[in-house]
Amino acid sequence: MSALFVLLLLIGMAAIVWSACFVGCGFDPTPKQVTVFDNYQSAVRDTPGLVAYWPLNDTAGTVATDLGPNHFNGTYTTAPDVTKYDNANFSDAAPGTFTLNQPNIVAGDVLSATGNPPGDANPCVFFNGGFVSVPWQAALGPPLPPQFTLEAWVVPNWTSFDATNSRSFRAVVGCAAAVGGVFTGFTLYANRDNLWEAAIGIGSQDVPATAGSNATPGSNQTIVQGSLYFLVVTYDGTTLTLWVNPADTTQPPDGSVGASGFMPLPSPVPFFIGTGRPDLSTPLFPFNGYIQDVAFYNVVLDNQQIATRYMNGLGMTMS
Repeated sequence: MSALFVLLLLIGMAAIVWSACFVGCGFDPTPKQVTVFDNYQSAVRDTPGLVAYWPLNDTAGTVATDLGPNHFNGTYTTAPDVTKYDNANFSDAAPGTFTLNQPNIVAGDVLSATGNPPGDANPCVFFNGGFVSVPWQAALGPPLPPQFTLEAWVVPNWTSFDATNSRSFRAVVGCAAAVGGVFTGFTLYANRDNLWEAAIGIGSQDVPATAGSNATPGSNQTIVQGSLYFLVVTYDGTTLTLWVNPADTTQPPDGSVGASGFMPLPSPVPFFIGTGRPDLSTPLFPFNGYIQDVAFYNVVLDNQQIATRYMNGLGMTMS
């Protein structure tokens, strides 16, 4: 048998084996599509029903830019230095400060409206009694019939000692007031038990100015300092719902409660980020920690939208 014949035989056998594997092994030459959730700002801006969106990535000045369609810009504001814990109102001490241009906490927020390339992480703001004040707008009320979604990314920074010994309300976002002892408006906050909670006024009972309302869905997971939280509040006119890090929205939310009869604010009160009642002579309910990407919608985002937004924020890659 010649060497040439042997070589041709081996080549032919190899071709047969390769062919069999090509058919039987299910080889798919089509490249898999990979989805990278790395453009959080565009995801928010492209969502129908967006009213306002404050990425809080401002690096200088006092303007908190709203990238939403209405351009409801806010103002970064310092507050008086509160040196003592307010036991009567359950409000912690705070120096009344804010610090711009802090390290990014939302991994997917790496592209801006101006087209920064991937890897250009947008910064955030550290709040400790300072706040953003957005002038009153009817669209942030929300208008009747009431339905809205409120979302924010936060990293809390109070100590375990404060959580235990200075049990306080710590407002992330709020547009609320107590009128004649009746809570009106809405707020998203950490409560005195160091749990995330949301509240709206529904007017069915009088409550102290420092209390939430009688519609307060809350998470039962203790807040861990230095951890990242994506907080989403939805209200459809009858039910108030709170999601905390909603990775799987096929499961029940962290809190949900019937809440018919929403009472919007009867008088213009600013929309605050980073505190609860800075308009009082002694400010109340300061947040201590990082906040980024606060958005407000006049629609209820569905479960899939909420889960996708969470993936966007984490900068996840899926194939």
